[in-house]
Amino acid sequence: MIEGPRSQSRSICILFHPSIVPILDVFRSLRRLEDRYDLTLLNGPEEALTRLTGAEAARTIVSDALLLAFCLARQQRRSPLSHQPPGSRRGTIDEYCLVTLLGASRYGDSELAREAARALGLSSIEVAASLVVDLVRQIERTYLPLDVPTLSEFRIIVADRSIREEAVPPSLSPAGFNFSL
Repeated sequence: MIEGPRSQSRSICILFHPSIVPILDVFRSLRRLEDRYDLTLLNGPEEALTRLTGAEAARTIVSDALLLAFCLARQQRRSPLSHQPPGSRRGTIDEYCLVTLLGASRYGDSELAREAARALGLSSIEVAASLVVDLVRQIERTYLPLDVPTLSEFRIIVADRSIREEAVPPSLSPAGFNFSL
């Protein structure tokens, strides 16, 4: 959601498809995993993926995502990636860029993938390219949706880093969904 001109600040809410959340949760768990190398932190994402893809595919996706997460964390960035808590469908701009990088990498060397890598602050996409391709290949084998914005849509969302990521108040009421504009 991007608010219009009547608002002093612009806000955006990024909402991911539920099947992508377990993959993002691997990246979201990295900081806690580095603090206390406890692989059981990855049980939640792996179990969620197992329900969608089967046990072997889930293990492979989690393993490939973890390798990529470690690689991205070691890249020369100005700050760590910003993440929502595990299990959240809402995403940060960094998570949006990450999913865009994955989706755009399906098409080889694309301008969108390069822009997503730059927006993530990666010093070099070449360092992570083979890990990205491996993860994308595993995701594609499971037919999980990996939607990709157009280049112009991506630029609109990430061009202005001053856009605030806002919490979305719950819209579910006892009577059902309540949408307001």
